[in-house]
Amino acid sequence: MIYKFIMILLTLASLPAFAASGSLSVSPAVVMLQGTPGQSTTQTLTIVNSSDQPFSFDLKAEDAVARNGNRVYVKAGELAGSIAATAVFSRKSVTVAPGERTNVTITVTIPPKPASRAIIALFHGTTRMKSAGMNATASLGTLMTFALSDNATATATPLSVRPPSRTANLSVSQQLVNSGSEPVLARGVLAIINPGGTLVAKQALPARRVLPGETFAVNAEYGGELAAGHYRAFVTYDLQNSKSITSSAEFDVR
Repeated sequence: MIYKFIMILLTLASLPAFAASGSLSVSPAVVMLQGTPGQSTTQTLTIVNSSDQPFSFDLKAEDAVARNGNRVYVKAGELAGSIAATAVFSRKSVTVAPGERTNVTITVTIPPKPASRAIIALFHGTTRMKSAGMNATASLGTLMTFALSDNATATATPLSVRPPSRTANLSVSQQLVNSGSEPVLARGVLAIINPGGTLVAKQALPARRVLPGETFAVNAEYGGELAAGHYRAFVTYDLQNSKSITSSAEFDVR
């Protein structure tokens, strides 16, 4: 049985290739899936070498969990109900020549009582490079999240607003907390309202993916001009199950 796709984000995850010229990238960067325990999914991952040297990688999976509000990665099998322990790659290792792309498939089966709701499918670099006089390796991965219900929920801390100044843009900050048992995809919007209730500015915020128990620090700037006066800033996050979270704070522009 195959997991139903909610969304695949096709944006490439990439990083500079250190001493080499060019970069490495893997796609998709994120795969979001929904299903039930016992189901399996097979996904194709593509790594692209745009540098001028070959790179080698071992393929492995690790569980992604939140501890003390922070996301951490745990070796496959260390947790009872490890999703990563079920991962089977089509290849154990790959070498990607300059200018080449290589596909690898991963098959994952959700255990009866999964310990997490996400894994990272990792291209673990084994090619040694010199970076600032030190040996380094390059690793990339795809985050795979698994929702077992539509009960995604989150909360937000009070919104903090720093008004614009001569040297800095208006900025807002708060923390987004996944208070439920399912991974959350939160798409945010910043809106600024004047005392008359008129919308004077609106800006989309980057989508946030927050695992159960994880706390994500939200920081955003608005670079537009605002006339002197009193305003209220609203930040609204829409979750994947049509729930929303809204918070606001007043501020003055002098």
